[in-house]
Amino acid sequence: MFSQNIATILNQLQHDFDEKATANNQANKGKVPKRKKASRSKDEIRRRQEELYEKTLKEINELLDAYYAVLSRKDAESVGALYARYSSRFQDSIIDQIRTILEEAIRKKVFIPRENVFFDLAIRGWKDRRPGLLALRKKIEAAEIQTFMVFTTSRLYRRTYKALQFVEEELVERNIRGIFVKSNIDTVQGDHWRTIFQALAANDEAQVRIYSSHIQASHEGLFARQMVHTSLSLGYTGEVVEGEFTRRQLPRRKIVIDPDTARWIVQIFYWYVVDGISIAAIARKLNADEDAPAPAKSNTGLWTHKLVRTHIENTEYRGWWQYGAKETKWLSKKDYAHQIPRDKPLKEGQFEELRIIPDDCWYTAQEMIANEAGNSGRKPKDSTSKPCPRLLRGLFVCPEHGRKLAVGGAKACVMLCPNCRFIEVHERPLFTHLNRELALKLTCEHLTDCVRPTDDFVDTILNVLEDYVGLLSQPEPAIVESLQSRADALASTIEFNRRNPGVSEQEQRKTEQLLKELRSEQNEVFAQLRSTESALAVSLQTPSREQIIAFLTATSDLLSQSMTSTDEIVVRNGRRVIESIVKGKIELYQMGERAKSKGWLQGRFLVDVPAYVLQQLTGVRISESSTTNEVVIDYKKSKLINEQSETAKRLWDDGLLHVEIAKQMGCIPSYVTKLIQHWHDQRGLPQPNNKKRRKLLINKQQRTPIYKQIAIQVHELMEAGHSNLEIARQTKTSDTNVAKAIRWWHEKRELSVPTAADRRKQKIERALAMLDGGALLTNVATELGYSARGLKLALDKFAKDKGGEKTDFRSRRGNAKSGASANGKDSPSDSDTV
Repeated sequence: MFSQNIATILNQLQHDFDEKATANNQANKGKVPKRKKASRSKDEIRRRQEELYEKTLKEINELLDAYYAVLSRKDAESVGALYARYSSRFQDSIIDQIRTILEEAIRKKVFIPRENVFFDLAIRGWKDRRPGLLALRKKIEAAEIQTFMVFTTSRLYRRTYKALQFVEEELVERNIRGIFVKSNIDTVQGDHWRTIFQALAANDEAQVRIYSSHIQASHEGLFARQMVHTSLSLGYTGEVVEGEFTRRQLPRRKIVIDPDTARWIVQIFYWYVVDGISIAAIARKLNADEDAPAPAKSNTGLWTHKLVRTHIENTEYRGWWQYGAKETKWLSKKDYAHQIPRDKPLKEGQFEELRIIPDDCWYTAQEMIANEAGNSGRKPKDSTSKPCPRLLRGLFVCPEHGRKLAVGGAKACVMLCPNCRFIEVHERPLFTHLNRELALKLTCEHLTDCVRPTDDFVDTILNVLEDYVGLLSQPEPAIVESLQSRADALASTIEFNRRNPGVSEQEQRKTEQLLKELRSEQNEVFAQLRSTESALAVSLQTPSREQIIAFLTATSDLLSQSMTSTDEIVVRNGRRVIESIVKGKIELYQMGERAKSKGWLQGRFLVDVPAYVLQQLTGVRISESSTTNEVVIDYKKSKLINEQSETAKRLWDDGLLHVEIAKQMGCIPSYVTKLIQHWHDQRGLPQPNNKKRRKLLINKQQRTPIYKQIAIQVHELMEAGHSNLEIARQTKTSDTNVAKAIRWWHEKRELSVPTAADRRKQKIERALAMLDGGALLTNVATELGYSARGLKLALDKFAKDKGGEKTDFRSRRGNAKSGASANGKDSPSDSDTV
């Protein structure tokens, strides 16, 4: 979840920069090449250095060939070595230095073999560990030279005491002659050379410091004019200023926003603040996009976690520029430079015309970075193992020791206070370990309940917004003054702790942690201040009831998803919601007995959902809200029988038999009966009558009864006039199942069940129909399962009940032997017989 106001602003900025970039490309008509990613790897940098070294060595060999043509070893008075160096990649004076040294060597008759020529390319004179200088030291220690020659004292060292130490210990004490060509110093000229050497070396060191001050003053002037004075961050470029040139006669440039790359800065902030993508994932997305520019100060052209974070934390993107915020200190013993923050930058200022990101978005990003949970912990050795929940990492604390709970236990399934482990059991503030999955489940469920969009809750949010709008409508809102005072107080506290970090290492660690917390709080206050000022500048858009309900529903769904999701973005957004709703940390307290399986932990924390909702829907942060509520959670597992009884009751209400419930739950039917009874006992309800319940069930058996399986076949046979016994014989079952099948078939279709009398009547009517058709009595009786006499008696009884006359079957029969039909009429079968 994110502020819709920030998303709208960033989308508009992205659109504006895209239009400007398109317009620039059309104006330039493709003449300006598109900025491409840097492709230099460390191997390529090393290869270029080797190429420069080989080129320099080739030129040196040409000089040596000319030198050896003038002076041979036998004509020389001593064997010597030379050393040359320059400091930066913009210089290239090695050949000139060596040429001057060789000319002096000819005059002094000093023979310098090829293997005694040493040089270093683009290495500072402050540095002691230089390849060429180290090789020279080895040659001196081997006592293979009598004379050492160098261009000036500054080429040897930029530190006076370092240069003196080298000359005294490596040259004079070893009886090696030292010649500094352009400094006119020769160690064989008595002792007065030391005075000259010290003066020149000190002057070299002083000049460096003077030059540094002059350069800083020049840069400060350029900074005030917003001119290019150092390397620019991604998103900015230099615009040529006509008529102004640098010392190297290059056009002077003014700092302006580069639309082509500034839109990528907006995209980075959008991914991080709005979409909730992690810094590492942003680096991967930038590296995968061929159109993405290369990061500033990257040798490989690839984005990394550190580079993305550096760009997000860059104050220049909100228009706050600084010069000289850090000072470079050379550590002689460690032989490298170290940058340390100055008490105050040399120059700083707000340049609105160079702003890319609005204040509320930038401070929100800083607050998110400060609250980033560390990706600590070892990766599981087994790839199939279940990952531990990370949604609530760092939120649980022990109030007694003020420490976050650490992960422990088998497979990192619990959290515990590290300090409580070293206290006696009966005195431990937290004895019980907190199960991580249980804590995740219960915390997310309670927070989901807190953001449920009920009518009363939505009314509360609207009332808070109405009160805040009334506060902002005052001529001089006190909230702005309160926030500004709070920000000033935090700045003063931060400055005091930064200047007084403590003496011991432990005090310094505590101060460092305190500064981190204070800066996080400061960013939050600044974000509140900027959002409030924005709300004062424009009319505050009041969200409707429908918008609030939709937002609360989406938030509730996000919390539910993040509880079980493995998607990094879903989990990060869920974490941001929890951090925004929960004020502070979740403090844990021991409840129950301090014994195994007899105690539990209780979590207490404050939540402020209305302030979070208004921040996301309006972009305004409420610093002090009266809607803060305390939430108390007992982190204890319910008894197994309670959970099982809930499951059994749910299946029981679905109309399942006890046997079917037992099969799904993996237990026996009698235990299901016990669970149902337990469920009713827990709620004080009377025990259910399972026999009466069974009668009301549609499916009273686990399997389909036989009479249901044969019902259709039985009905067809019954319609054919078969008796129950005959039907039972054909269906290979009992006459009882046949009777049940007949009854069930009719009841299912809501028809009246035929009685035995109904079936006899139906059979007699069928017999009469067959007799009227000319069939013989014996044939009809056989067809209907009667004997001839039994059918005759049944027909006589039927005629009597109807009040009719009995049928004379003898006269009806006729002369059957003659082939005539029973009723004296011809039948098709008789005709065929004749």
